[in-house]
Amino acid sequence: MNLSIEIRALRDEVKALSERIEGVSAPKMMNTAQCAAFLGKSPDILYEWRRDRKGPPYLHLSSRSILYDRDSVIEWAQSHEVK
Repeated sequence: MNLSIEIRALRDEVKALSERIEGVSAPKMMNTAQCAAFLGKSPDILYEWRRDRKGPPYLHLSSRSILYDRDSVIEWAQSHEVK
């Protein structure tokens, strides 16, 4: 097996393990569907939140490419926690 392929596989495994250890199963950068699933909401709700400027922060790369940073989404959700 090629050494670079082995290294890439090990890197992926370490990344998956660290995410599991942190208790987060979402990728670092999420599309709308992934973010909606992560939050337990529908993609339509995220669209409404973007339109009304009241949801989690996102990157608007193009009209068809919206990305959410997992850590920013977690931070946003925690800021809406009612104590």
